[in-house]
Amino acid sequence: MKDLDLGVEYVIPSLGYRNVREQHNQDERKEPRDFKYQKAKSQHVDCLDALETAARAEGLPLDISVHSNLKILDEGHHKGKYHKGLNLLKPFRITSKHQHPVDNAGLFSFMTFSWLTPMARIAYKKGELFFEDIWPLSKHESSDINSKRLEKLWLEEVTEKGADESSLRSVVWHFCRTRLIISIMCLMLTQLAGFIGPAFVVKSLLEYTQQSSKDPGYSLLLVFALLMTEIVRSWSLALTWALNYRTGSRLRGAVLTMAFKKILKLKNIKEKSMGELINVCSSDGQRMFEAAAVGSLLAGGPIVAILGMIYNVIILGPTGFLGSAVFILFYPAMMFVSRLTAYFRRKCVSVTDERVQKMNEVLNYIKFIKMYAWVKAFSQNVQKIRENERSILERAGYFQSITVGIAPIVVVIASVLTFSVHMILGYDLTAAQAFTVVTVFNSMTFALKVTPFSVKSLSEASVSMDRFKLPSTV
Repeated sequence: MKDLDLGVEYVIPSLGYRNVREQHNQDERKEPRDFKYQKAKSQHVDCLDALETAARAEGLPLDISVHSNLKILDEGHHKGKYHKGLNLLKPFRITSKHQHPVDNAGLFSFMTFSWLTPMARIAYKKGELFFEDIWPLSKHESSDINSKRLEKLWLEEVTEKGADESSLRSVVWHFCRTRLIISIMCLMLTQLAGFIGPAFVVKSLLEYTQQSSKDPGYSLLLVFALLMTEIVRSWSLALTWALNYRTGSRLRGAVLTMAFKKILKLKNIKEKSMGELINVCSSDGQRMFEAAAVGSLLAGGPIVAILGMIYNVIILGPTGFLGSAVFILFYPAMMFVSRLTAYFRRKCVSVTDERVQKMNEVLNYIKFIKMYAWVKAFSQNVQKIRENERSILERAGYFQSITVGIAPIVVVIASVLTFSVHMILGYDLTAAQAFTVVTVFNSMTFALKVTPFSVKSLSEASVSMDRFKLPSTV
């Protein structure tokens, strides 16, 4: 009572007053809560936009449209397994029902890449391409669809042979088998067209120039035949690249998605280090793409070598074996180099894993390294690992550069050796024979040029497949 001022009137708060005041305070607290909720909601929307952007770029199943792709693909199963792929055999297609132009393209549009013309026109007008100018990912390249198909093949392989005896190489072959066979057939057509042109058409032109009588109709027919062989060669080669690149993108998305899922399910990473897992998800996926894109080009070399040997023997006689032998001996050398490349690749991968693991430790414990002045010691350790990695890469690069440098001069070595021995033995050599043999050798150079890259990609992919077999959960 002594604290009360008698000259001031006091109001005793009633129950209703307290209720009104509490309601007012609750409204005040509710406003910032609603504001925080709206802010969090906006951040959530931004996060979803970022995830959808990443999904659009990588083909990950983060939206309903991608999930519905499986249902869309299953709708056509009653028409046949290859119903969608057979649509590409139509020479011309006028349709726009698919979201990506490559799925609406016909055979000529697909092999000549003319479906890229609208994007090229936009890039020419704007000077650059923005993300909104790029088409959405084709449903056939979606990692969700391809990973489910690869997982199904892998489960069938494990069920049939067991977890220890199952082979990822066999699964990958079944995954890409049909498209790779078609690609190899197109490559065979490329090699045949490249061989027929110089072997028969050019030879007929050279013989025609040595004749005294002229026949304009026959000469125009030879020129037209030479033009057609070059068109068939270039278009079939373009179709081979188009099929291989699309196959490689599907394989890369499927393998990486399976690897991500497997890593997320692991309870314990046994002998696998974090650096090795990072390399599996970064570099090894690209190795699988390169193997699917370039590896099948190795199949065209033996066919051209056999055809060239037979033709040179028919034209020059026994001395024709010498030039062809140079080409044939080049392939065992490539096999030897491929084994060396695989050896250096396996050796370099372990060093790279160690370097990435060491860098992760440095980044995770950088405060303690700075606190105890261990910067110099860690930097020397990382530098030592990098020097070891660099020396291995240099040795692998030496062998690779030797094969790449020898491939272009094989034609010169084969021609000089063949003609020299042919003239020493006293055989006649006409201009038509010489130019025909040289052009046949030149037609065989494409297989020689792509052989080092094919062997390198296949050997590195073989190592990557062994690394993709992660340890099981414990």
